[in-house]
Amino acid sequence: MPPLVVVAIAGAGLYVAGRFVKREMQRVAKALEDANRQPEPITIPLEKDPRTGVYQLRRHDEA
Repeated sequence: MPPLVVVAIAGAGLYVAGRFVKREMQRVAKALEDANRQPEPITIPLEKDPRTGVYQLRRHDEA
């Protein structure tokens, strides 16, 4: 009977360790996915001033 208790305790320990490893793998995979995600492109509306030739931000009311 004592070997059966040792096997049961070892099995429970392996089960808990497996759940921990699975959860940790999911956490690392999510962190890698977030790190590898492409940033959203930012568009900056510029227009050239015909008098000076300098590019300036386009105002929202002039859209």
